[in-house]
Amino acid sequence: MNLAHPLATTHNGQAETSIADTANADKSAKPLRIAVLLGDAVNLSPHSVQVLGTFTERERVQICAADANQSTVHGPTAHEPKVHEPSVNEQSSLTALLGQATTAIEQGKLVELKFNDGNLPQSLYLLDGLRAAKLRLHAHAFIAGFAAGNEVTGIANAAVENAATVANAALAAAKRSPAQTVQHQTVANTLNEAFVALRQGVTALAARTQAPLKGTTDIKQTNETNQQTGYWFSGQHQARVLCLNLVAKNIAATTSNPADTLLDSGQNICQSLVLTQGTQVIAPKALVDENRLFIPISGDSINELKAKLFQLLSSLDIGAPDTSFALHQLAFWFERYDTNAPLALVLMAASIDDLKLEAKAMLTALESDAIRHHGQHFKTPAGSCFTAKPLGDAGLTFVYPGVGTVYAQMFNNLHEYFPALYHQLEREGDLSAMLQSPQIYAADVKTAAGMNLSQQAISGVGASYLFTKLLTQVFNIKPKMALGYSMGEAAMWASLDVWQTPHAMINATENSDIFNHAISGELTAVRRAWQLADNEAIVWNSFVVRADSHEIKALLPEFPRAYLAITQGDTCVIAGCETSCKALLATLGKRGIAANRVTAMHTAPAMLVHGQVQDFYTQALKPEALEPEALKAAAQDLPIRFISAAQTAPVTVDSHSIGRAIADTFCSPLDFSALIQNATEQGARLFVEVGADRQTSTLIDKISHAHASQSTANAATAAIACNAKGADAITSLLKCLAQLISHRVPLSLAPLIQPLSANAAPLSSAVLPEGEPL
Repeated sequence: MNLAHPLATTHNGQAETSIADTANADKSAKPLRIAVLLGDAVNLSPHSVQVLGTFTERERVQICAADANQSTVHGPTAHEPKVHEPSVNEQSSLTALLGQATTAIEQGKLVELKFNDGNLPQSLYLLDGLRAAKLRLHAHAFIAGFAAGNEVTGIANAAVENAATVANAALAAAKRSPAQTVQHQTVANTLNEAFVALRQGVTALAARTQAPLKGTTDIKQTNETNQQTGYWFSGQHQARVLCLNLVAKNIAATTSNPADTLLDSGQNICQSLVLTQGTQVIAPKALVDENRLFIPISGDSINELKAKLFQLLSSLDIGAPDTSFALHQLAFWFERYDTNAPLALVLMAASIDDLKLEAKAMLTALESDAIRHHGQHFKTPAGSCFTAKPLGDAGLTFVYPGVGTVYAQMFNNLHEYFPALYHQLEREGDLSAMLQSPQIYAADVKTAAGMNLSQQAISGVGASYLFTKLLTQVFNIKPKMALGYSMGEAAMWASLDVWQTPHAMINATENSDIFNHAISGELTAVRRAWQLADNEAIVWNSFVVRADSHEIKALLPEFPRAYLAITQGDTCVIAGCETSCKALLATLGKRGIAANRVTAMHTAPAMLVHGQVQDFYTQALKPEALEPEALKAAAQDLPIRFISAAQTAPVTVDSHSIGRAIADTFCSPLDFSALIQNATEQGARLFVEVGADRQTSTLIDKISHAHASQSTANAATAAIACNAKGADAITSLLKCLAQLISHRVPLSLAPLIQPLSANAAPLSSAVLPEGEPL
């Protein structure tokens, strides 16, 4: 087997070096640093287009593979007829051509790879990494090394071993460790297929998406994480590295073309390219498109809204329901939308035909007395919504869920729509640890279900932190109040820019005796409270039961090892010794749903660690969180009021008060019903659940409806979730935004509008990330 030296100018007719020669190459030599830019209008910023256009004709080299069957390699002025593309076995391999490209790049030239991806023409631009930096071109990826060699077919183990040898040679040339590398193998029998695979690899790095590339894979995956299809997590300040392994199968065995039979039919060619991430983040996917329609319509009255709906329906009946028409409609209505109008509705649909149905349903709703005169909120399963009595943002309250709401593969495609946000969060801390990605995004969905208390706590806070930044920074939504369900109080302080170093809590929680031993795991606090010997087992469980809390409290003296942990609307949670809990339920005459979760939070034994919990959550605060309220009011940035289940008045924003409030909530029985009632009395009206799933939204709706039925004096409230398990993450987010719009909450529509304008620059062009590892 022969191996082309990855730094040599390798082309047909020139000698190749052996594997040993490559392995013994000068280890002090610098690896390649070829900048690669995706050559399409979406991902090239105007600056990039302008700079690339300044390269003169002499400074440009083209390498073309126009389609799977034809290819021409030429300069920019050549007009030779296209000829049959030589097979990879004839040395028109990607690595051979990259050898030629390396020489041209070293001479200061710009190399353009032209090929077809399906029926679409594509280009990749290659130039020296240092020159790209000087020109302020943010590369989507870098080529750091490559290698090629032959493998013998028919001997499976030898084939895998030889392919691995080639990959290791490329990694050695790039001075990258296999341990820090994701490897992907695919078959590429033609130059065009190899170019397509290269583009997909560059795109995966630029999109930070660790999805298997397209193409036939018949080699054993060498890295199991390659099965992951979501965000490509990496250690903080650690570059992503992709080793792209291509195999040209023996074409002579599958084709009758004589031009493909020049080499021994027993030989396949292995090629490996090492790609590292660039500083440019790929353009985000559009939140709103022809398959996810979102139309906001504003007006001064219901009659005006009806008139605009008739106008919309008329235009839908006239126009042809194609993609361009749908996008035109979206852009038109966004342009007409008035953020200051007193009323607004939103239509959501998956197609033009569905949009017509949604508009007609909305018209019917607007004509009903319940909507027009009684102010009932109207909402369809598709997400269309309207309220005649908007709640506004005066009582906008962020609600943070507690432990146990995270789930496998939660919002795993969110990064494709908000790449700049993920980039920011990665720079600020360990995003993978924050979300507990090895468990949440594992190939086996059962892994997430097996997370321990500390892992669930960290992941829950991470999900809330992510959605808080999304709502406040991307959509510019400003809450007036905040509260948390159980440990959601900790997520509240971590997410709303109060704690100085919230990311430090990740490692502290992972190694905390409180979460791992005292109130979970072996339950050492419970053992102390019950005065058990070391050899006495504790069988702990908790049960959700539909019952009045007073009924349960009356029976607790009979069952000293059972506790009323949580009161939440028409249900309660009892926890403790499983036998005692079941006996209590039997006496109560109720059935309980076992949670099968081991945690002694909100029970009497937890009071034994109250001091430890308070110390744990007594954290340094950001200076801006301590600014005098007068200064914030003068700047029209009124401070958020933080509501705790532990006290009636809002929590004073200082380290000691915060730590004590969290400890009091953590260790005492939780009355979530009282918390919501207290928040409502303080002015909370619109509750937005910020985190994974929608469990607290459901509870708040029940609690609010129960209070409203008891007294007509209770103010109207609404609960909205920004995520829902089992639903598309983007659709759930849009449904949340739609309801906020209908309630006239000020928010930025820029993330929805920009992709709709043909003249607008892509969102990524306005974001030039700095400080990424290379």
